Amino acid sequence: MANARGKAIDNTDLSIEQAEARGFIHRDYIAHCLRWTHVAKYLHLQRRFEVADVIDIGCGKDMPLARMLMTSRIAPRSYLGIEYNKFEMPEMFAKTKFKPNIATGIDFTDMKEIPYEQNLPGGLSKFNYSTCFEVLEHVEPAKCIAILDHLPNFLRPCSISWFSTPCYDEKVGAAKNHVNEMTYECFGSLLEEMGYKILNHWGTFASIKDYKDHLTTPQEEMFKELRAYYDSNYLATIFAPLFPQHSRNCLWETEYVGKLTLEERKFPNIKSLEGVLGSSEYWREITKCVECVAESQRSMNE
Repeated sequence: MANARGKAIDNTDLSIEQAEARGFIHRDYIAHCLRWTHVAKYLHLQRRFEVADVIDIGCGKDMPLARMLMTSRIAPRSYLGIEYNKFEMPEMFAKTKFKPNIATGIDFTDMKEIPYEQNLPGGLSKFNYSTCFEVLEHVEPAKCIAILDHLPNFLRPCSISWFSTPCYDEKVGAAKNHVNEMTYECFGSLLEEMGYKILNHWGTFASIKDYKDHLTTPQEEMFKELRAYYDSNYLATIFAPLFPQHSRNCLWETEYVGKLTLEERKFPNIKSLEGVLGSSEYWREITKCVECVAESQRSMNE
């Protein structure tokens, strides 16, 4: 199923120049920046970055996560950026001590091994951190499942994986460049079906009307004080982390475990979800595929 632009895989790449086109930084790009800083904050704690081997799925031609980690002086031990679009390494890394690696013009699900030699603890081609930000909504449901299925092949045990993707709202509809927006419940359930234990998750931006009725009295007072200065564009990112279930986009912090116990699950089985699961009409017929792929992956890891 193609998106409104007629694409089954949409390779849109949001750059800072595009974000500034309107004369201000839109909440979408602010949310991008805050995702990167969340990862940076996590890696900075206990100096985790010193032993961090990061694979960044959909790194973008500007490599913003790698740039931010480097300029914040918390560059990981190693970094591999995977990008569907073809591009050359940004010049800024030519004279830096930190040397990220990239694999561009490639479909991640076709990659069998990392395209360069490096010695990583735990074995070649294994990483202990992964990011996949604003990628899964740009591919068909089957490809989304394939990415989630393929990623564990490159992860060491107890690795942390971060995902972000829009939460589909049938009343609003999907963005024109999005092939596959999933509802909050659908994506949470999908992660668990595919063997990812959800450690935490936050909204990254939200519309005021979606969460205003859920504010506590103290939160409402704080909202009024902040609204006296901030516009709705920035407020969208401030309160969203408190209300992931009411947000337009979420960041998910996970650990791949292969198969979750009932106690570990936070979402119901994807087959039991009612109503629309996402913007793609294929989700209902593909829920059977989710279970088959998940079971296959578990068998490979046993």
